Amino acid sequence: MKGVSSKAMYTLIFFMGIGMGYWTVFVTIAAEGFGTNLRATAATTVPSFARGFLVPITAIFTGLTKPNMLSPNGSALILTILCYGGAYLALWRMEETYGKDLDYLEIQLTES
Repeated sequence: MKGVSSKAMYTLIFFMGIGMGYWTVFVTIAAEGFGTNLRATAATTVPSFARGFLVPITAIFTGLTKPNMLSPNGSALILTILCYGGAYLALWRMEETYGKDLDYLEIQLTES
């Protein structure tokens, strides 16, 4: 980034920090929803699901932008509403963990 002003560089660093902070909170919230025996698995698997979901999102976007369908802006708007709607729905339905003892184990029910 030769020749970039310090203001532009600090702006870039600021937005990179917001992205990293979002990712950290995302992984932490995902891990806290599981017992102690599954937290590490959740913390490593959930980001992979998030990255892997790019494939169906891209497929939906290209499917919506085919000829005689929607414009790229319309397709992006529909996907934005779906993705953010799903995120807000998940956030609304998420159980509050404040003050809850998170040191628990999931039990596996076996047939006797």
